[in-house]
Amino acid sequence: MRVCVLGAGVVGLATAWTLSEAGCEVVVADGATTVGQGASAGNGAQLSYNFVAPFASPDTLRHLPALLWDGAAPVRLKPQFNMDFLRWNLAFLRNCTSRKVRETTAAQLALGALSRAELDIVEKAAELSFCRRVAGKLVVYRERGSFAAGRRDAEAQRGIGAEQIVLDGAECLREEPGLRIAPGLLQGGVYTQSEELGDSAAFCEGLAAKLSQRNTVSFVMGGQVTPLLREGKLVAVRANGADIAADCFVLCFGSGSARFARACGFRLPIQPMKGYSFTFRPRTPSDELRHSVTDADRKIVFAPLDRPDGQVIRAAGIADLVGEDRSIDPKRLAAVRKGTEDALDVDLDSDPIGWTGLRPATPDSRPIIGPSPVPGLLLNTGHGALGWTLACGSARLAVQLLLGQEPSVRAADFAYGR
Repeated sequence: MRVCVLGAGVVGLATAWTLSEAGCEVVVADGATTVGQGASAGNGAQLSYNFVAPFASPDTLRHLPALLWDGAAPVRLKPQFNMDFLRWNLAFLRNCTSRKVRETTAAQLALGALSRAELDIVEKAAELSFCRRVAGKLVVYRERGSFAAGRRDAEAQRGIGAEQIVLDGAECLREEPGLRIAPGLLQGGVYTQSEELGDSAAFCEGLAAKLSQRNTVSFVMGGQVTPLLREGKLVAVRANGADIAADCFVLCFGSGSARFARACGFRLPIQPMKGYSFTFRPRTPSDELRHSVTDADRKIVFAPLDRPDGQVIRAAGIADLVGEDRSIDPKRLAAVRKGTEDALDVDLDSDPIGWTGLRPATPDSRPIIGPSPVPGLLLNTGHGALGWTLACGSARLAVQLLLGQEPSVRAADFAYGR
């Protein structure tokens, strides 16, 4: 079978690898000139298999007025007057219930467990090096109300298989001495010992290099990728001046998937959620982090990547639903820098530019994996903030569905139109 994977980010490359391992001929097509240039390039580097709190939740709903009116809030919604945005927001509101949170959490935990196992397989088979290690994840809370919500979520997730420990503020600082937050400013935290981290950009580069060595895998990079349909079926795409025909296509364009779907004649419930990041160096060895840390109230994550030339700390945050706007907002970059300065002792001049990218967010925070309304097109997109975490598990599920194999997790939880 000849399969064209649309997208050369972490999800697309993991899908291409899994297809190639299954014996398929694979073509990877992307508008970028190199792999891993979307949300994979500078994401938060956390592999959060057990801490999968959905964005759509009763707690988010309670804070919705601040998200709409406070321009400095870590999450910002910019009203847009188009039907896709309105439909997405109505669906989002419907998912802000305790029952929906439980359903999404259970589905994401199952996919996360599969993804961890699949990443183990890919890492070993492809002999990759991407700073992966078990670091543990500490989520800290500055506000009493958010800590109470975090504690409730941890207790609920423990009931469906997660492994989380609730700590008070002093215990958080003992667990992570690299934090430079005054004890009185921390209400507490939630610690998950088994969580991992890794550099998704390095993963993409390494996996693409291995795939390029195979004569059954090819890459078509650069230029817009557009669909070519015949009698309602996707039979080819036009990319970089050439027509690429295939037996099946797998859509992994991330935030660009909605635009491609529209060109095929259907809608995907995906909105771009803009985030920002820096990659700083600790000032001294004593300032290095042991664990991956999330500052929950400021929506900033800190991931210590142990590179051959020393540790760097990826500081990533902000969640802006502002449409397909890829411009850098200096105020939002400044918010990430300020949040980092308030939590860690790092050299802020070691990354003066920063990065921004668009995460593909669905209303219920679950990816969309499975058949699309268009024959010949399979979906593997909409992973939001968990694209890196769920990439390899999503690839396995997508390939199982494509090849008619028994799925490893409940496929209906991720189906289009669920």
